[in-house]
Amino acid sequence: MRRNIICLLLLGLLGTALSAQSPDALNFPQPQYVNPIFDSFTRNYMSTSAMGRGYTGLAIPGGVDNVLKNPAGYHPDKASLHLEMLVKPPVESDIYAMADTSVYYRMTKENMLSPVPVGIVGGGGTIGPNFTYGLLYSMPKSIKVDNFGVEVNMGYGLIMRYPSFFLNQLTANAAWHKDNFHVGLNLHNQIYHLGDVTFLRSFERIISDKYVLRPQLGLLYSGESLSAGLSMVPQQNVNWDLKFAQYDTRLPLSLALGVAYNKNNAVFTAEVDYEQCSAISDAFKDRYTFHAGLEKTIRRYTYRAGYIYHPQVWEGDFLIPDACSDTISIWWAAVLPQGRVGKNNQHILTLGTSWNHPDVRVNLSGLIDVAGQAPIAQVSLSADLFFSAFKRKNFLYFD
Repeated sequence: MRRNIICLLLLGLLGTALSAQSPDALNFPQPQYVNPIFDSFTRNYMSTSAMGRGYTGLAIPGGVDNVLKNPAGYHPDKASLHLEMLVKPPVESDIYAMADTSVYYRMTKENMLSPVPVGIVGGGGTIGPNFTYGLLYSMPKSIKVDNFGVEVNMGYGLIMRYPSFFLNQLTANAAWHKDNFHVGLNLHNQIYHLGDVTFLRSFERIISDKYVLRPQLGLLYSGESLSAGLSMVPQQNVNWDLKFAQYDTRLPLSLALGVAYNKNNAVFTAEVDYEQCSAISDAFKDRYTFHAGLEKTIRRYTYRAGYIYHPQVWEGDFLIPDACSDTISIWWAAVLPQGRVGKNNQHILTLGTSWNHPDVRVNLSGLIDVAGQAPIAQVSLSADLFFSAFKRKNFLYFD
């Protein structure tokens, strides 16, 4: 008799939960934070110099870090080592804190963090008169959520989870240069690390690593006053098996086109990035991101400024993946089975500077969203140490 009563109670609570779900709520086509709807925070802007000028660099030959923008964009005077650090302040989110407390346990607001400060570690140089090479480690996306909690034992206990996603990337680059024409290829060895993946009705901690090899082709024409660059990453099929959910999905096609105009030692840049997010889900829009930037060098210093428009691909209610039969703990019935992503268009302003020396170049840049729909800020600091410095008698000599 007691068992029947408990089952009826669980069915009643489940019915209440289902009736509260939005009929158009999204089932994630990819593991939660891999989805492009969270790019407004997960995306890290790699390359300090590119970030300072509105995250442009497709049409500007630069240091080894520039190959992440355009595989043909590395044009070194000499071999170098590049080290880059970044900091992103936590952003408070309320994607779960929307429950009616008369029915559901109210989820606390969570902080989205980017706890790993490493941006890029890498180096590169020349092979003969026409070829360059580069090898870099970077982290294009990262997030750790503090926290997703489930109340148990009549509120006297709390099961804590810290969902995370880190995209680790090791890039091998090779490029050919002839006069004003440049062709390059990146091979991105990517490891998608998922930690504490969120599932309803399961107390199991799901951790997963997925390796993906993604090529990137780049073209660059560098004229005296006008330059143009193109980059492409093809669409790729990928799948995840996370025990309670299987995802057979795609990583979208990415195309980017940029131009640069040089006049009186000042460079004006404009770029557009295209991501075919609709290939992931019919609910997603394709994304066109617009960039504009300015760079001017005065003696040892380079000054940069820029703007980024990063539009949303989706907003609305989503369903939290459900482990279903893993447990019938009554405490899960008080967790709202869905969350919400609000408007997340971003208008971002950037500033940056570099100090140039024959032995080393130090770069500092920052960006901040000024629209307020999806707040984000990032500060990056990097240094290029030229290997030729170790052959000089007067290392870091100031004249």
